[in-house]
Amino acid sequence: MPSPKIIPSCANIVQRNLLPNIPSKWRHQFKFGVQALTLKPFSSLASNARQTVRNPHTASTKIDRLIGNLGLAEALSAAAVNLGFIHPTSIVACDHSDFNGLSAFVGAVQTRRGRAVPCLIEAAYSLRLPAHNQTTKRKQAMRQARHELGENLYEQAATSLEQFAARLGFWPRLVFDRGFGGMPFVKRLLQHQAIFYIRLKAGRYVEVVGQPVPVRALVGADSIINLNGIQLRVIRSEEPKQGEPWFILTSDFASSRDQIIQIYYHRFEIEETFKDLKHVLELHQARLFKPLSLKVLLWFAALSVILSFLTTKWQEKNRHRHPKKTLSHYKMFFEAGQRAAYRPLADLITGGL
Repeated sequence: MPSPKIIPSCANIVQRNLLPNIPSKWRHQFKFGVQALTLKPFSSLASNARQTVRNPHTASTKIDRLIGNLGLAEALSAAAVNLGFIHPTSIVACDHSDFNGLSAFVGAVQTRRGRAVPCLIEAAYSLRLPAHNQTTKRKQAMRQARHELGENLYEQAATSLEQFAARLGFWPRLVFDRGFGGMPFVKRLLQHQAIFYIRLKAGRYVEVVGQPVPVRALVGADSIINLNGIQLRVIRSEEPKQGEPWFILTSDFASSRDQIIQIYYHRFEIEETFKDLKHVLELHQARLFKPLSLKVLLWFAALSVILSFLTTKWQEKNRHRHPKKTLSHYKMFFEAGQRAAYRPLADLITGGL
């Protein structure tokens, strides 16, 4: 059973560490956002607002102001950094995830506890918006908006990482999946001497001793290669029973092959975090139009993951459990919150047990 100290610990972090880092002019909005979007499953912006504020008109006005507040989203980003869970030795997994026509770029600290903790959030229009006119008017309008902005998701990701590192004062190590292997992106990282790990497609060509070679044909499991004149390493994992091994492009010349494979292995924590946000907090239901709306929503949702990491004693509570019954720190936190919220109501209706 999760510790009863989760809720008081959560209150302590919010009131002592988060709230003081939010500009005073936005603190009422912050409190409303936590009540409406952090502590309960998502139904819709309007519904979550009405569950928090009784008057429907007031609820609608408050949620519209909240999701249009870029300054508050940036303040939440700075406040998360100030919580101190990101260090120079941290490994941050980065990936895109689609939310019904919008795309989120998220960086999350690997914990080796099954879930990565979000620390960087940006949003844009998705690259997967359909081009045909038979799709919904909403998606047609979003595609047109994306075309007018002319955004490149990977340029945006690189800029977001530069801003993130400036806020931190250092570059943590960064892990990426296969979509991030383009040379413009790699060069942006190398300009800052960032340590990164990027999984390459098996057919990607690199240069060895002056000759182009697909990475699947590299001899040895740890190779020094050239990519557009830049010397890097490619680490190959063991052959799996099905599919292909991982080919990991890295600027890390200090870590061993086994260490690098383990670093990439824990990249999948960010996928589990996306699943929790979409299917525990129910964000798969979000039908938003503007990237800023998604960015604000995700920051408030991410607070639940951050708080769960900082307030649960995951290892202590799970060490004697069957592996298939082990709870993630996020599930522990979320279920404790639901008990605290609904038990008093159930007692009131039923007279208690």
